[in-house]
Amino acid sequence: MTDTSANIEDIRNDALSEINNIGAGNAATAMSAFLGQPIRQSIPKVFRVPLSDMANALGGAEKVVVAGLIEMSSDVSGFLVVIQDISQADRIVEIVTGAAPANTDKLSISRYSDFEVSLLSETVNIICGSYITAISTFTGLKIGASIPYLCVDMIGSVVSATAAEIGKTGDFALIFESELYNADERVSGKLILIPDQESCNSIMASIGVI
Repeated sequence: MTDTSANIEDIRNDALSEINNIGAGNAATAMSAFLGQPIRQSIPKVFRVPLSDMANALGGAEKVVVAGLIEMSSDVSGFLVVIQDISQADRIVEIVTGAAPANTDKLSISRYSDFEVSLLSETVNIICGSYITAISTFTGLKIGASIPYLCVDMIGSVVSATAAEIGKTGDFALIFESELYNADERVSGKLILIPDQESCNSIMASIGVI
């Protein structure tokens, strides 16, 4: 790697880390208000992963998770995906409602009642909204967001569904990892940003990489 390439890499990594720090801090504050509990965060990390490796990076294609998907629009097109372990989603339901999910014997969206789906979707809104604000503030780009789509499925299926859309024009994902904890347990998973190629170029240009 040349000195110029290394410098560009450093600029990109520093910018993405700063976006992650801001987004994670916003998410922790908003989740604390939503859950009515103090929430602390781990040291944020960010990984740039080829779409072909994303399932393995998230724990393996056959792992069943709760996934929330939001489609981005305006200056940035692509998807934001929140991946949570089943146990994390169940715990959020328990914190908010005081009871376990409606159907813990099921590994599908029917595991949760309509109300429970609604509150889990709100956590997706909170986390994605926090990062959208961070990206928009840091880059100056305008980003619209769809309502969240929530599913319980294998990571491989979630990855395939998003890659089928974005893979036409993009080839990688950014995995933002910042674990949020209440008193003694983790209550959040990973956030994946999957931009199309044009949006990726816009983001990189806005932070001075290209």
